[in-house]
Amino acid sequence: MSDPEEKSKVAPFTPGEELVYDVTALGMTAGKARISVGSSTDRDGVPAWPLVVQARTDSVFDAIYSVKDRFVSWWDPATGRVVGNEFYADERGKRRRSKSRLDHDTGKAEVTRVKEWSGEKSVRSYEIPAGAYDIAGAMMALRSRPLKPGTVEEVDVFDGSKVFRLRCIVERREQVKVGAGTFDAILTRVQLGFEGNFESKRDLKTWFSADERHLPLRLEAEFVLGSVVAELASARKGVAL
Repeated sequence: MSDPEEKSKVAPFTPGEELVYDVTALGMTAGKARISVGSSTDRDGVPAWPLVVQARTDSVFDAIYSVKDRFVSWWDPATGRVVGNEFYADERGKRRRSKSRLDHDTGKAEVTRVKEWSGEKSVRSYEIPAGAYDIAGAMMALRSRPLKPGTVEEVDVFDGSKVFRLRCIVERREQVKVGAGTFDAILTRVQLGFEGNFESKRDLKTWFSADERHLPLRLEAEFVLGSVVAELASARKGVAL
């Protein structure tokens, strides 16, 4: 297992990066996902980068399971930590949103949730370990790790109601061809701790590019809802800092 003290706090991504994925689900073309890194913005007194993850099903797949989701994870580049997030979901016409603030000094996360169709609102506090990520921040944090075959990387993930230990088992190097091109890649198996519809039936297979950016190239997941595959269609590099 890699020594946490050896991990680099220099992110392999910077503002301006944009990754676009083609997504298939249940063996069908389902839509697109986009991950972008925004410019530094004040977030509760901390200069943070918004990591924006957007998912949208296409018109054909809408009839099966319509999704229009937007997740924003606030990344502190000075510490390599997530300081909060916002989630806007529109699934099957039901809209909900949540906002989380992660205080690593006190080990607390405050989560506000709103169900727009009923007006129901709740605010709850949870205990978290210092350095816990949300799932978007965790995947970005893995990009900062060495990802050497034969090693295991671990990070704590707060999913909005509980904390689980994400384990990334680094297996081997191989070539992968996706829409964005052909890459030397690192195959990993990521063990998640989600429950409900997004409980994993097997490890999430993720291929990262074998360069300093560690771009997520291809993801294969088997959830309770069914199989999902995302392939990198295009990648724009962020600005040099």
